[in-house]
Amino acid sequence: MLNIVVGLVLVFLLYSLFATTILELLASFLAFRGKNLEKALRNMLDGDNTGLFQEFKESPMYQQLAGRFIGKSSPPSYLTSEKFRSILFHVIGKNQDGNEVENWIDRMPDSPLKSVLQQLKEDAQHDKEAFKQKVELWFNDVMDRASGWYKRQMQRILIVLGLGIAISFNVDSLQIYGQLSRDPETANKIALEAAKVVEGQEAADEPLAMKKELYELVNANLEELKSPLGIGWAHVTPATMTWQGWLHKAFGWLVTAIAISLGAPFWFDMLRKMVNIRSSGKAVDGNG
Repeated sequence: MLNIVVGLVLVFLLYSLFATTILELLASFLAFRGKNLEKALRNMLDGDNTGLFQEFKESPMYQQLAGRFIGKSSPPSYLTSEKFRSILFHVIGKNQDGNEVENWIDRMPDSPLKSVLQQLKEDAQHDKEAFKQKVELWFNDVMDRASGWYKRQMQRILIVLGLGIAISFNVDSLQIYGQLSRDPETANKIALEAAKVVEGQEAADEPLAMKKELYELVNANLEELKSPLGIGWAHVTPATMTWQGWLHKAFGWLVTAIAISLGAPFWFDMLRKMVNIRSSGKAVDGNG
C-alpha cells in the first residue's frame, strides 16, 4: 500500500511542478502581482474616487519603481512600506504650504483615507516619527491581506491549469491507483525512483521552489513508467468508451487537478516523508 501512495505522490509532484511553471510564466507575462498591488493601493487611496490613486501612480518615484523610464508598461510587483509612505506624503503635500504632514491631512477633502490618516495621527499622539511608522504598519497590514487574496486567486487558476493538464496528458488518478494496485512490481519500481528523486533534490544547493532541475529529474525517472501507469492517450480508444467510463475518467482528472492545486512544495514534502517511512520500514524488516 505504501508503494502505491508513493507512486501517486510522485506523479502529483511531477505535474504540480509543470503547472506551477506555467502559472509563474503567466503571472510574469500578465503582471498578476503588480495588478494585485495596484488593486490594494486603489482600495487604500481612492475609497471615494478622489483621484489620489492616479496621482500616486504618476509620481516620479512610483514611475521609477515600475520601470517606466526603461520602457516597461507593467506595474511594479512589490513596494516597500517606506516607499509607500514617502510617495503618499509627497502626493498629499503637493501644492500645499509648509512641511507639516498633519496640516496637509487636515486640509484634505473628506474621504476614508483622511479618516484613516487622522486616526493614525491620533494613535501616534501627534509624534511625527511615530506617525510615519503607523502609516508604514498600516500599509504592511493591508499588503498581508492582499497577499492572502493573491494566493487564493493563484490556487483557483492552478486548479484550472491542473484540470487542463490532467485532460491533455490523461493523468487519471483513479486509473493510476488501479494500475499500481494491480501491478506491485511497477509500484515498487516507482517507489525506488521516488527515493532517487528525494536523494537528488536533497543533494542540490537550492530549495525546491520552482527548480527546473527537479522537474527534469522527476520526469526522467517517470518517463519509462508513464505507459504502465496509463498516463497519456496512446493506449486509449475514446470511441469504445462508455459514458460510465468517461464519467469515471472525468472524476479521476478532477482528483488530479485538485492534487496539482496543492502545489509542488506540498507534494515534495509528502514524498520525502513517505520515502523516509518506507526506508525505515525496510531497515526494521532487515534487522528482524
